[in-house]
Amino acid sequence: MAKETVQAVRQAELNAAQAEKEATLKRDEIILKAHEEAKTIIVTMTKDAAKNGEESLSLVQSQGEELLKAAELKAEKEILLLKEMVKSKEQTAINLILSEVV
Repeated sequence: MAKETVQAVRQAELNAAQAEKEATLKRDEIILKAHEEAKTIIVTMTKDAAKNGEESLSLVQSQGEELLKAAELKAEKEILLLKEMVKSKEQTAINLILSEVV
C-alpha cells in the first residue's frame, strides 16, 4: 500500500510537472498571439489615422482654396467699384476744371 501511495505521489508529481510545461507553452502561445494582434491593431490604427489625417488635410486645403477664391472675387468687385468711383470723380473734376476755366 505504501508502494502504491509512493507511485501515486510520483505520478501526481509527473502529471503536475507535465501540466506546468503545457501551461507554460500555452502561456507563451497566448502572449505571442497577443503581441501579433497588438502589432496588427497598431498598424491598422496607424493607417486609419494617416488616412483620416490626409482626408482632413485635403478638406482643409479645399476649404482654403474656396476661401481664397471668394476673397479674390470680393477684391475684384471692390476694384471695379473703386474704378467706377474714380471715373465718376474724374468726370466731376473735369467739369469743375472746365467751369473754372470758362
